[in-house]
Amino acid sequence: MDIKRLEAWYEKNHRKLIFRETNHPYYIWVSEIMLQQTQVEAVLPYFERHIKKYPTVKELALADEVVFQKDVEGLGYYRRFKNMLKAAKIIVDEYQGVFPNQYNDLIKLPGIGKYTAGAIMSISYNLPYSALDGNVIRVLSRYLGKEEDMRLEKNRKVLDSINQSFIENATPKIYTQAMMELGAKVCRPKNPKCEECPLSEHCFAYLNDQVEKFPVLSKLKDKKEFNYITLIIQYEDKYILRKRTESLLEGMYEYPQYEVESISNIVNDFEDQGIHVSYYQYQKSYRHIFTHQVWNMHIYKVIVKDKIMEDWILLDKEKISEMPMAIAHRKIKI
Repeated sequence: MDIKRLEAWYEKNHRKLIFRETNHPYYIWVSEIMLQQTQVEAVLPYFERHIKKYPTVKELALADEVVFQKDVEGLGYYRRFKNMLKAAKIIVDEYQGVFPNQYNDLIKLPGIGKYTAGAIMSISYNLPYSALDGNVIRVLSRYLGKEEDMRLEKNRKVLDSINQSFIENATPKIYTQAMMELGAKVCRPKNPKCEECPLSEHCFAYLNDQVEKFPVLSKLKDKKEFNYITLIIQYEDKYILRKRTESLLEGMYEYPQYEVESISNIVNDFEDQGIHVSYYQYQKSYRHIFTHQVWNMHIYKVIVKDKIMEDWILLDKEKISEMPMAIAHRKIKI
């Protein structure tokens, strides 16, 4: 690989992103966590607000969990931010608030895997650690003509070793960002701009007119679909939410919902538990698509009397907007 040409291309053509104009490890960490499964354009306003509100890891470690979850509402994949808060507390407690500069320390922190640790070590500390994400997998698969299934960990490990060999002969902080930028802006999944690519002269896929073939990715399983009856429950002059304990969207708030066939099943169950339903009416239906599953939500307005469930939280209508809530339920209007 012509690494010097790649790095020169990056220096001349990269986007002037706020988190790419610094080597501060805290900034790099925050940006890499936010960018997981999320487009740059969506991340930028969140990143800027985050740095203003939590300018150092010490401020982040002091953040209230509910407030912080509200800060990142809309970005999805909320477990990453729960881990971010845990990691911040560990950095303050065990590293005196100084961001770790050793790979083995980084990889132990909640939510930091090989890619994120590699990105921090290479971009912040200019040390040769591979950072293999989807963009880099696509670039290298095309450049080398790798026909192995890149959904398999064993094949990604091989590619990671190759990427490691390249970064050891590069300027790490430039190389990592150059590969990311090349995959994002030029070597795109569809309609790549091969004529602009600094590596096209030796790219297997380009030279053999097989760009669309790479990377080789086996078919994903179909998304699992869930059918829920979702309730806007009013109790006296307040409304009811519950805090999710399930792994998906853990810690976020939602309207109570049940995987049952009809509203009658819920009404009967409530009655058995001493909760009298005085009114219910269908409102509308929503469909929300996650990475691995789909929620079909049939919304009912319900008024209950007498008592409420232990995990129900009573809120004034105005307070609901202040609670961290996933987009799947935020789109539901009272």
